[in-house]
Amino acid sequence: MADIILGPAVELILGKLGRFASDQVRLLWTLKPEILKLGDTVAAIQAVLLDAEKKQSHNHQVKLWLKRISDVMYDAEDLLDDFSTEAALQKQAVTHWRTGMAATCWSSACCYPVSSLPKQLIYHFKMARDLKAIREKLDVISKEKEAFKLEIGFEVKALPSFRETDACPPTVVIGREDDRKNIILRLLNCNPEASISVVPIVGMGGLGKTTLAQLVFDDKQVRDYFDVKAWVYVSQSFDIKMILLKMLESITRQKVGDLMLDVLQAQLREKIQGKRYLFVLDDVWEENRRSWENLGNHLAFGALGSKVLVTTRSTRVAEFAGKALKSRTSTSSSIVEPHFLEGLSEGESWQILEAKALPRQIPAEVQRVGKQILKQCGGVPLAVSTIAGVLADSTDPKMEWPSFLERGLSSIMNEGGEVSIMATLQVSFNLLPSHMKHCFTYCGLFEKGFRFGIPMLVRFWVAQRYIESEDIGYDYFKTLWWRSFFQEVEMDELGNLSTCRMHDLMHDLADSIAGDNIKRSTSSSVLENVPSKARHLCITRGGYDNPRQEDSDGGDELGSMSKVRTLICFESLSNEELEQILNNFLRLRVLVICSYDESAYTSLKLVGKLKHLRYLGMLGFHKMKNLPDSIINLVNLQVLNLIGGESLQELPRGIKKLVNLKHLDLDQTSWKNLRHIPKGIGELKFLQTLPIFVVGKRSSCSGNGEIAGAELNEMEGLNALCGELIIIGLGNVHSLKKSVYVLKEKPHLQSLVLDWSRYDLRLLSGRDEGILEMLWPHPNLKKLTIHGSIAYGGVKLPIWLSSLTNLVKFSLKDGHRCEYLPAQLHQMASLKELEISNCPMLKGINNDVTHCDSYSNNSTARLRTEEEEWPQFRSLAHLDICRCPRLTRLPTFPTVEYLKLFKASSTPLARTMKMKIRRGGGVVDTTVSSALVHPLSKVTQLSLATIVDDLESLSHHDSSSCLVSLQTLHVGNCRAVKLPGSLCSSSYLMEIVLSGCEMIEYMPPLHELPRLRELIIFGCPKLKGCWWKRTRGNNDHHHCGTDDYYNFDPSMERDEEEKGDDHETEEEWPHFPCLSKLDIEDCPNLTRVPLFPTVEGRLVLESCTEALVRTMKMEPVVAAHHHHLDSQQNSSSLLLVAPPLSKVKELFLERMKELQSLPEEGLRNLTSLRYLSIRNCRRLTSLPPAIRHLTSLRQLVIVGCTRLASLPPALRDLASLRRLDIEWCTLLRERCRRGEGKDWPNISHIPVIYLNGEALQGSDFLQYYQWSD
Repeated sequence: MADIILGPAVELILGKLGRFASDQVRLLWTLKPEILKLGDTVAAIQAVLLDAEKKQSHNHQVKLWLKRISDVMYDAEDLLDDFSTEAALQKQAVTHWRTGMAATCWSSACCYPVSSLPKQLIYHFKMARDLKAIREKLDVISKEKEAFKLEIGFEVKALPSFRETDACPPTVVIGREDDRKNIILRLLNCNPEASISVVPIVGMGGLGKTTLAQLVFDDKQVRDYFDVKAWVYVSQSFDIKMILLKMLESITRQKVGDLMLDVLQAQLREKIQGKRYLFVLDDVWEENRRSWENLGNHLAFGALGSKVLVTTRSTRVAEFAGKALKSRTSTSSSIVEPHFLEGLSEGESWQILEAKALPRQIPAEVQRVGKQILKQCGGVPLAVSTIAGVLADSTDPKMEWPSFLERGLSSIMNEGGEVSIMATLQVSFNLLPSHMKHCFTYCGLFEKGFRFGIPMLVRFWVAQRYIESEDIGYDYFKTLWWRSFFQEVEMDELGNLSTCRMHDLMHDLADSIAGDNIKRSTSSSVLENVPSKARHLCITRGGYDNPRQEDSDGGDELGSMSKVRTLICFESLSNEELEQILNNFLRLRVLVICSYDESAYTSLKLVGKLKHLRYLGMLGFHKMKNLPDSIINLVNLQVLNLIGGESLQELPRGIKKLVNLKHLDLDQTSWKNLRHIPKGIGELKFLQTLPIFVVGKRSSCSGNGEIAGAELNEMEGLNALCGELIIIGLGNVHSLKKSVYVLKEKPHLQSLVLDWSRYDLRLLSGRDEGILEMLWPHPNLKKLTIHGSIAYGGVKLPIWLSSLTNLVKFSLKDGHRCEYLPAQLHQMASLKELEISNCPMLKGINNDVTHCDSYSNNSTARLRTEEEEWPQFRSLAHLDICRCPRLTRLPTFPTVEYLKLFKASSTPLARTMKMKIRRGGGVVDTTVSSALVHPLSKVTQLSLATIVDDLESLSHHDSSSCLVSLQTLHVGNCRAVKLPGSLCSSSYLMEIVLSGCEMIEYMPPLHELPRLRELIIFGCPKLKGCWWKRTRGNNDHHHCGTDDYYNFDPSMERDEEEKGDDHETEEEWPHFPCLSKLDIEDCPNLTRVPLFPTVEGRLVLESCTEALVRTMKMEPVVAAHHHHLDSQQNSSSLLLVAPPLSKVKELFLERMKELQSLPEEGLRNLTSLRYLSIRNCRRLTSLPPAIRHLTSLRQLVIVGCTRLASLPPALRDLASLRRLDIEWCTLLRERCRRGEGKDWPNISHIPVIYLNGEALQGSDFLQYYQWSD
């Protein structure tokens, strides 16, 4: 039987009894004597409760005594909750009755309508009888305490005092650096004969396998190397469908519905086809080889170097996983020896304690005691971290640590003298305050591996009355996190606690403590036979459940249902099941339901019967348009969660009756259909969450029609609002006087969206600037978005914008008449992100220095003045400007990491590139060269498209190496742009996309970029090539980052052309070290590019004949995967030897002017090729016999090859070829005639053949059917 913790429940009951005893409400006057007697009895029990809870572990009779008290206390709490609920309902009724009588001759001093008095008298007598029965039961139980000789004592209820640096536990992982490097080495080591490799991490529970896998998963080298990554928590249920679903959700970062297995497989295959992936399968127990082989069937589509990282406690799992995946993919997978995780050293264990205890100094004599304690943890990180958290929270280590050493360690040793991890965790749990124990054990309600929302969890705790407020709940959570009861805690973008998980061993601990109080199930059938002792139920999707929890002790159906206080159903419920819940589970405090069945909506009207309810979550009600009116009877309701209700149109009109409502969670997409917020919302003074406020609109066509819904002035009293708020329909504001500063007294708001997307045409009268000024928010605001739509007509932005000193992100959208940004915008030290879009009239900041409309180079004096005085964003990291062609007066942005300009001016960019800044950030004279930092040196992503003025270069002559951190470069429709040679300094550059750059003729030596993975070029008609020869007179090898590469001597080109095509050997022709994707289209003059032997997946080429031929003729190439590693690592083991283009699956050749035939020796390497398209290669005369080596080829397309005279007999050997398309090949028309042409015998085996659009054989349907495998 689990431990029984009664302290919080007793304290709650005593508090209620005290309030009732002092309450003068006439409803309770007859109950006061019984309330006082019950209070005395409960207080007597409370006096010995602390000692009884300690003794229950070794005295079974005490535990049974506590169990009897627990049952009666639950009944007492329910009864007292009935009292408070009835009092609240009567108060509402009286208020309503008085309001109705105020205008009549009846005296409003009368308290109750006469008709209700008989019902109230009956209720009084019933409550008095029930109270007496409970008090008598407790009297009998209380007298038995004498037999147990329990001592009187009281728990000191206090939280550890958090230091500023203790806001969250240290995130540095100690003692795993060598393990991390070893695993990364294995992941990046690419076996040329294996498409999939399994890398197992094996170790006992608590050693940190998941933490190590997470470190590796988040590592930058790993992120750069793998195209696709996914993380799946597996645990003991190895459900293939669930694993694939979680993989797909992890890849897409979107929720996936209940799909059929074949649909899941198809969607996953689409995501990983031809891509190098990393899948982490965490906490795997499955030792069935067939299950692993089945999983391997779904994963055998990745590119060379794909990996599956498995964490497990079993060496058998590691062995079966590797062997099974290898057998299912033939020779395309390999087994990597498991990485066995060891325990921490004594020194590393001490470092964990130091990290938790700092900055407090620990005396030497106390350190010796602490090290003795930690030594007993056996180097298990979870045990060490948990005990270290306890020790670090000690107020007096000199006294408390030796005491802990004496009395605590004996309980964590097993009979063999070895440390027991579970016993260690139990010791840490025993040292928690009673209230915190309840909070922790409640988490056992969720399945293992479940990532739950921290705000949701805290609200559950409040609903169960484990804690009084959410502030206390967050402090409790931080303490539990500090002591390692929670892990993998994530923050949202504003720094708030977001989600977390529990370690499996911690989950086992919560299970063992909660015992029969908590029940988990994977089937809603549990509703028909609720276990008699269960107080909290959770029904989840199949595949996660702990088998132990499936055992049922029967239950007495309706009697058991009435005891349940939490019911969470993640499974979709039918109408019958929902009706059963709302009729029978009448003591619920927390109810979370999900239903995709529209017929179930009719049962929701019964929800008003659940008068104890504090938390109501209605998830997945996607098509529900209106909530049942009975919800307003839930006077105790604190949270109404409607996430997923995107079709919701109206909230209940009487919502103001929910006087205790704190959180109204609406789906972010519900604003599209939500008509308005009900009137009276402003009376909910405790309301903290209201994500959407739709301003009411007049309901009639006349100007004097009634306003439907709440007006903006109702926001004035909602000063407890926190988090995010979106105000929609600001064009409907009717009175500016009523809306004065309705947001200014809301210090807890973090994100605000002001939206004009809904508007009343009768009100569009130039009042928008005034409305915006009236919406002055509190300075604590961190995110602000102003969305003008077509309704906002303001020219200026509000003056209060400059007062938001904590603003992190500002977005301005659709300000069609806006001309200026506030002058002090650049002075906001906290501003990190700035997004401006669709503001065609916007010119910039209204600053005295910005006196010129355009950037000019005419006056040196003016340039010097601008450089010294022009304002700059000093902390901006993200800048996105779209469709703002006049925006030239923008402060410079030397510190940005993400920069996007679309249909915008390049003037701000040019001005920023010209800057010279000191390391401290100040602008200095350009002639000073010491201690300078280049602007834009932090940019990792740069996107320039359709620049309205002539952007000529991405560098300035004084800023030749500014883009040193660049990883992604997109340049589109910038006709005059040229790529500088300084681009070669961007050693992190991985992706380049060029399109529509009409004037560019040459590119710098892109083959010198060590990490370049993707190169896409199209629509550059003058582009001739990529140069790798240095200019005459420049032999300095240290100038690889300068523009000398670009400013080559044109005469060198003529000299090389005179030497002929064969003047360079293969060794002299450079190649890209790790390029995996190459796409060149609509570049007819491009002939000179480095070779590309490592390309995988899709290869598209137009012209570039010589580069293609040279690449195909190359010897097996060493792919420079070592560039992804730290220089300290042994990179030699990572070198890949593979034939060139051996992993290309789709090859498109177009307008290859010089191509007469494909090189035979190169075709032998294209063993992965599935699709080959040859178009408009006018000089192509034949396909070589070596085409028979394309054993994976499925489709061959030949278009516009007018000199191709025949098809070779070697096509007969291509057994996998499913389709042949031939168009505009005049010499083949007769030769391929069905049954008669000379080449027909060479192609007759192909199931689908099209000639000039006419089906000679088969059909598209047949082709689809035979390709479906």
